[in-house]
Amino acid sequence: MGLFDTIKCEYPLPNKLHQDLEFQTKDLECLSERYMITFDGRLVRHPGKGNVGLERDIVWPFHGDIRIYDSDPENPSHFVEYVVRFTHGRVEWILSADEVHGGAPGTSEARTPETGMPPGLIPAAWGRRLTLEEYTANTPEQIELIDGEIPGTDKLLLLLLTSVGLRRAVTLVGADRWRKALVEVEAKE
Repeated sequence: MGLFDTIKCEYPLPNKLHQDLEFQTKDLECLSERYMITFDGRLVRHPGKGNVGLERDIVWPFHGDIRIYDSDPENPSHFVEYVVRFTHGRVEWILSADEVHGGAPGTSEARTPETGMPPGLIPAAWGRRLTLEEYTANTPEQIELIDGEIPGTDKLLLLLLTSVGLRRAVTLVGADRWRKALVEVEAKE
């Protein structure tokens, strides 16, 4: 499962029933640190056991989005997930992950003409949780290297991009390389 950080949220959430949850995130340092989103929208890092030299709360000047999630208190087999957008250290908005992703993953067997994949596997700017069915249907049983290529990479890549989101992919490769690749694709069309 890996490490994560925990976040409590004083800032008003869209669903008041989730206000007292202790959320997890993997979008910060993933060192089991504790954070608070204050009522006025600041991200504060609390001192922890492993923080050498951190003796007091520190306002964390975060700029970007953080996905926070926890088990749904009304249905523990489901997750509650929000995306929190920070602009220059302050909350700009908090939306449910479904709102950010354009709705819950589709379970229809319909296929999109562009990719031939289920509509739920369309990568968006923000990643989302995958269903077991999506994972099973799009993951090879075994990853093999055949003549320098990995068969089935299109389905696997689409699955991964749906999971992590395009923003994270651009961050990993670099925006300049991403733009250059787009220019090359458009030139071939």
